[in-house]
Amino acid sequence: MSPPPRPQQQGTPENGRKKAYKGQVDVGRARRRREAQLVQLRKTRREETISKKRRDEASSPSAEPEPDPLSPSDGLPSSSSGSGDADSEKFHEAIKGLWSENPSLQLEATIHLRKLLSVDGNWPIEEIIRAGVVPKLVKLLSNHKLPKLQLEAAWALTNITASSSDHTEIVIKSGAVSQFIELLGSPHNNVKEQVMWALGNIAADTERCREIIIENEGLVKLLNQFNEHVKISNLRIAAWTLSNLCFGKLPSKSQIKDIIKILVQLLNSIDEKIVSDACWAVYYLCNNETELVIKSGLCPQLVKLLMHSSIKVISPVSLAIASISAGDDSQIQCLIESGVIPCLFRILSQNYETSIKKRALMTISNICAGTNTHIQTIIDANIISQIVQISLNGKADLKKEALWAISNAACNSSPDQIRYLVDQGCIKPLCDTLISTQPDLLHACLNGLERVLETGETEKSGSNSNPYAKLVEECEGLEKLENLQWFDNDVVYDKTIELLEGYWDEEEEEEEEEEEEGSEGESEETREVIASPDDS
Repeated sequence: MSPPPRPQQQGTPENGRKKAYKGQVDVGRARRRREAQLVQLRKTRREETISKKRRDEASSPSAEPEPDPLSPSDGLPSSSSGSGDADSEKFHEAIKGLWSENPSLQLEATIHLRKLLSVDGNWPIEEIIRAGVVPKLVKLLSNHKLPKLQLEAAWALTNITASSSDHTEIVIKSGAVSQFIELLGSPHNNVKEQVMWALGNIAADTERCREIIIENEGLVKLLNQFNEHVKISNLRIAAWTLSNLCFGKLPSKSQIKDIIKILVQLLNSIDEKIVSDACWAVYYLCNNETELVIKSGLCPQLVKLLMHSSIKVISPVSLAIASISAGDDSQIQCLIESGVIPCLFRILSQNYETSIKKRALMTISNICAGTNTHIQTIIDANIISQIVQISLNGKADLKKEALWAISNAACNSSPDQIRYLVDQGCIKPLCDTLISTQPDLLHACLNGLERVLETGETEKSGSNSNPYAKLVEECEGLEKLENLQWFDNDVVYDKTIELLEGYWDEEEEEEEEEEEEGSEGESEETREVIASPDDS
């Protein structure tokens, strides 16, 4: 069987393709610690929980009532009552009141504007901004004699930052960040809670926004909020804001160490929201400072939380553990020693969400890209049979991760471990994957099959046949390998030809020789039969 011409890829030099080829699976590729994947996980996080929060009436500050020498009168203007004209008139009255020198009118106006901003879509926020409200609200933050006014101004600004990046930028340019940070030192809990909320929204916007907060010592002053006197409502907002600030690279290792010290305590909280946000913060730190996370002793806590009852906790923890497993062998060993293997078995065995099972499989795949000892922990936990079943019958996303795990295990296993993988039925899913259109996965599966076939050479019987090559044929793998000769990727093409020529061309040549010998024998017999009458 002669191979077809090599497929050519446009715009890629031949030497570049050659450099891409490797005889064995690269560990970095096997663990798939690709920047694109990390970016996608970060995007997932933003979509899940880093979104900004608008504070409505139902989530009003829960602090105890504070001195309010200027309580507004009852019957404040409400944006939800009256006709459109009446609402517009009340809005313009509020704008006038905001610029009044009368603190009572300023407070009444600020409350009215805050109520408008508390209902999403109730008023065009651009109209409020065009009225010049933002700089005035920022100025009111400095009125320390009226904490109620500070609270309402901060609340209104918080809801402006909860909208678009453009609106957040307007708030920042008006000088609000430094004012918010200063108010972290306020003696009033509800004021501190509100400005932390505003800073959390700003931190959720862009990397530059987070940098502005950190440059103004916002992170340092936020960390000071975590003390034995903090109220639970403040602690929840502080944990959420901290997690948003951790979304990105922090400027100094000393700050990271301070953050980790606080996270160690937060992870032991009995409050689900606090634990969840602390776990997100840990996951973010794992993206940039995994070594510090491991040295801090957080791995056992993370593994324990993997069995938490709430999906809001399990989701970030599973991401953090998957991120750690994408590191070197020592990081994987830390997870194993922390007891992660039984947890992964349980996740695959029970009714967890698909996203959680996918991350568990990703972690298993990364462990299987490690040493023989690491792979043996997966084998001893009876996880291989689970992975095989998922690779054959699971959902598409889970199948892919299971196949990565099988491929990585096959590529890095000892001969005895390979025999175990074959006994568990790993050849069929590897062969089924040969119809994939993804070059990375195909290459991994081909390398896995190569290791299986190499081991099969040591299992040859007296007939001199490779039993694992026969199993590949029975799983229709040979036919799929032959079809891969036309796959438009040089790495896949090279490995396909190598397998076909190394494990099947020899058998075909032997069969052809046997056929030729048989034909020659038949011809000789024919000649003898024809010659016999003349001899008589």
